[in-house]
Amino acid sequence: MFALRSYWIPAFFNDEPMVGLIRTTSRSESSNFFFNHFVQKGDTLSEFYLCFHSALEKQRNNNGLLNHKDDLMPIPKNKKKIEKDAAELYTKTMFYKIQEEITASCGDMVMEDMFVADEVKSLKLRDPFLKNKTFEVKLNLTTHDIDCSCNLYTRVGYLCSHSFLCLSLSGIPFIPRQYVKNRWLKRAEERFSTLVLSELSNLNPEEDAKRTKTRDCWFEFQGCISDASGDIEQIDFIHKSLTVMRNHIKDHSKLGDTAPKDTSISDFIGLKVVEEVTILPPNQSNNKGCRKRIIGAAEKSLGGKKRQKRKCRKCKEFAFHDSRNCTGQS
Repeated sequence: MFALRSYWIPAFFNDEPMVGLIRTTSRSESSNFFFNHFVQKGDTLSEFYLCFHSALEKQRNNNGLLNHKDDLMPIPKNKKKIEKDAAELYTKTMFYKIQEEITASCGDMVMEDMFVADEVKSLKLRDPFLKNKTFEVKLNLTTHDIDCSCNLYTRVGYLCSHSFLCLSLSGIPFIPRQYVKNRWLKRAEERFSTLVLSELSNLNPEEDAKRTKTRDCWFEFQGCISDASGDIEQIDFIHKSLTVMRNHIKDHSKLGDTAPKDTSISDFIGLKVVEEVTILPPNQSNNKGCRKRIIGAAEKSLGGKKRQKRKCRKCKEFAFHDSRNCTGQS
């Protein structure tokens, strides 16, 4: 049993999403390690402020480098349209993982059975790379919903090689968008750069157009502020124009009266406030620092009283010794 310990977690969490599982502590320690390169323990408030901005500039620079690398088209291994579709969607690091699954789907898998019933194609595949285990893949030809018994998508958030083989045999040249997680996309930041906090992979054409127009409005507004910086007349003109536009929007708004603040925040985030709180913060534990010292028997016998000095008959001085253990000369 102990020899199989490396399979314990995959066995018990086979049906649970493991993306980011038990990652809170490691991410926190990673942030602490990063900021330790810029700040020190004895920094003043002004020094900490400057060092903190230097750390943020370093993060922005790293983010820009990663975005630049993601814009470069990676080298394809397989001349498949689905691989090109993955290269346009995913970041480069994530694309290489998807590319491995697509390459494995072109390998030596053995198809033991295939049949179609009620618009659902079912395949039984034997994978030689996974100890010749047999997996069953089901694909809905109408909605492109796909399910594999290996549960790789459930655990890590991207499709397995068995699913890619089923998509290829069904003539589907793209990854179904319901199986594209927002966290792996190049456009993941756009989810937080607009007022629509929904998954990019779940957007229909109407919502995508709404997102694009909202983003363009933000860019136009920021461009106006940037062009008018330093000119008080231009800033006054922008302020008056915005006031007129806002009054016009209020008069012709289809939303009616202003919703309560809590409702607006819930609609903005997409979540509702839980009435009954079942998850509470843990109790504070004292697991760092020194503990109380062990008190000896002689000190306990004093009962917490201060020890008084006595006059030694040998050296004639007030001290904590007597004539029996006096080291002085008589």
